[in-house]
Amino acid sequence: MEQAPREVSAIGNSGGSGNEDGSTAIPMESMTSSSGGVNGGVGGGNGGNSGNGGKVMSHFLLEEDFDSKRRFTNTHKRIFYILTSLAILVTVVLLIVFLLPRGWKAPKKNINIIMMIGDGMGPAALTMARVAFHTKGESTSQAHLQLDPFIVGSVKTYSSNSVVTDSAAAATAYASGVKTYNNAVGVDENAKPVGTIIEAAKKLGMKTGLVVTTRISDATPACYFAHSASRHDEGFIIDQLLEREIDVILGGGKQYFSKQTLQDAVSSKYNYTLVESKQDMEQVESGRILGLFADYNIPWEIDRLRDPKLLSTKPSLQEMTIKALDLISQNSENGFFLMVEGSKIDVAAHINDAPTQIWETDAFDQTFKIVREWAENDGNTIVIVTADHETGGLTLANQMVIDGNPKYSWSPEKLLAVNKSADVMAELIKGGADPSKIIFENTGIKLTVDDLQEIGRTNSTFYLNQVIGRIVSNYADIGFTTGGHTGEDVNLYTFGDKISEGKFETRLKDHQTEDIDNYLDPILRGNINNIDIASFIIKTLNLDIQSITKSLESFNPVAPKP
Repeated sequence: MEQAPREVSAIGNSGGSGNEDGSTAIPMESMTSSSGGVNGGVGGGNGGNSGNGGKVMSHFLLEEDFDSKRRFTNTHKRIFYILTSLAILVTVVLLIVFLLPRGWKAPKKNINIIMMIGDGMGPAALTMARVAFHTKGESTSQAHLQLDPFIVGSVKTYSSNSVVTDSAAAATAYASGVKTYNNAVGVDENAKPVGTIIEAAKKLGMKTGLVVTTRISDATPACYFAHSASRHDEGFIIDQLLEREIDVILGGGKQYFSKQTLQDAVSSKYNYTLVESKQDMEQVESGRILGLFADYNIPWEIDRLRDPKLLSTKPSLQEMTIKALDLISQNSENGFFLMVEGSKIDVAAHINDAPTQIWETDAFDQTFKIVREWAENDGNTIVIVTADHETGGLTLANQMVIDGNPKYSWSPEKLLAVNKSADVMAELIKGGADPSKIIFENTGIKLTVDDLQEIGRTNSTFYLNQVIGRIVSNYADIGFTTGGHTGEDVNLYTFGDKISEGKFETRLKDHQTEDIDNYLDPILRGNINNIDIASFIIKTLNLDIQSITKSLESFNPVAPKP
């Protein structure tokens, strides 16, 4: 069957004609050979051999004979398209680079923050622990604490109504980023509830946890989940705990949990595993955990380490933190926030018990080592360490003047020689034991007549603790100025996410620029305010504290009267 010829563009002035196989032929008459005779057929370049190519081939060239030219044209097109695409891609990249704000970084996923608070842990307490545990035979030869290499600044601690804060106002500053009055838990200076980091983190699907050595209802942990006009309403504070759905809760204070609260905790609604011993805690491998290891506070570290029963049943701060990290990091695609408190550094300082405070500080320092190593291995965890305030007004050393020359002395080895807390010794004395025998056996100190008279003046355990603490302190040439808090700044330490790696822009270089706050505020460097730490956490985790605060407008933070 004869096919109609396909229309092609003519070369020269002649039209094309169709061949029997359907290919397109172009008349030879429209072409001029570049060499040889005119109209030279297929072999025309050799000088007019037009008759050797056959009748058809002598007059026509098939379209297939121009395939090399067509391939040449198609190659150019492909190159053009590739170059155009590359040009567009480069343009888009350049636009992104130049239009993004200076210092912009892609948001990280799965960021974790571990906040460690040494309650009452002032600079002198850290120095005392360092010298006591790490002096190598010479008074000037000192190794460092685990914390020491990571110090980056100091923190101002005042509250809204006092230059000397309490733990509640300080913890509200850390947990919510607002200044408030002493005694306030999760409320502002007008006693209005304010959202907390833990509440906002849960809203984003993050996991959360609290690890303490006092009561879960104590001021510091309470400020992360509760809202109370008074820190002393601990039952009211615990009544708010389960609704926060905190994944890991480890500490003391079982006496403030009602029977109903404990039943609700293990119900299918909240699904906690309730544990009350170290062994039970270690057996929990997944899910939510509520650990209540004491009716009130967990025993002192100095006593726990020397009592086989306590050692086997009561977990240390390190052991609780290890378990917390194990559980909270499971299925934590959205990241987690964990608060770890060395709670009883403060309690020891309140009773001026320096040896006990040393052991509590060391336990906190060793816990930081565990946390830092975990964070370093994880690679996407920020660790922030500080205190809420200083307690006790601790002074290291006593100065005497001999022959007109000052002589300084203090004896850390005498502090380490003590093998029981003042708390335990006081209970033994109150139980009828001979004070002279108890003090000498556990401290090496021989009581004076004045010491015995001071001990015999009271039946108050708290006051008796202070008397014993001061006897030991005088023996070691150190002193406390108060049984309460002081207003001094506290140390700040950080690890992770380049915070403590010195890679931020130099502050002085851009100190006068208007946009410094856009990339340096708040930065955990130098002397900062306690609310700056909360601001850093809120911005880093992209938390919406304001919406939490708004949702609490109808909540009454005043505990109902019994």
